[in-house]
Amino acid sequence: MAFHDANPRYFRKAMVEVRGITKRYGAGGRRAEGAVTTALDGVSFTVAEGEFVGIMGPSGSGKSTLLNCLATIDAPTSGTITIGGTDISRLRGKELSRFRRDDLGFIFQDANLLDTLTAFENIALALTIQKAPVREIEARVNAAAHQLGIFEVLGKYPYQLSGGQRQRVAAARATVTHPKLVLADEPTGALDSRSARQLLESLETLNRAGATIFMVTHDSTSASYCERILLIRDGRLSGELRREGAGREAFYRRIVEAVSGMEEATRDAC
Repeated sequence: MAFHDANPRYFRKAMVEVRGITKRYGAGGRRAEGAVTTALDGVSFTVAEGEFVGIMGPSGSGKSTLLNCLATIDAPTSGTITIGGTDISRLRGKELSRFRRDDLGFIFQDANLLDTLTAFENIALALTIQKAPVREIEARVNAAAHQLGIFEVLGKYPYQLSGGQRQRVAAARATVTHPKLVLADEPTGALDSRSARQLLESLETLNRAGATIFMVTHDSTSASYCERILLIRDGRLSGELRREGAGREAFYRRIVEAVSGMEEATRDAC
């Protein structure tokens, strides 16, 4: 897959810049009438080009709301989000649709493949919509499939695939257009441990090839594959962990300790 090579961290430019975003629901909002709920409260961070970042937090902490804002599914009440130099809050209509199609890739907990299409056709769909030449589509789909270890199943339909294979097809579909940002929402949540490991290793492969990945997860093992973890609690970023060359096992232990401390603080606050 022809992502550009990832650069050393300090040479990378910012791919995602989140500045002071707040998201409130209620008082006429979609979630409730009357009472105001603050789901995000002054959140700011940067994701570098080619970085693999995870976000973790207790249920109701705001991580899904944050992902929805990055995905342009929801809009912040205030603050700005810039992806690849584009202020996404300014996008409307066809511009917004084009941005979602060309610049974002999505991997969901459920692979969300189209049952009537083969694995090849599912991966190729976005390229077909972009009206890419047939030879280019074939070359890019085959390259993505080889990279993720699913070339042998390209002719099969989703019901003929294992859960792990479906998720790797979804990962190929998310990245075959070379988007600026790949968003993964609990991608291992419905997988057994072996399939989860295969998917996470595939995401690592994509990241090493230059893909910028932002992943929501509650699972410390999944998080240990990231370069950096943002911790969120009560709508605010409460901390950050950096792998910085540490082995995955060592990083996993640090994540478990941090998450346990955050969960304990949440219980004490109740």
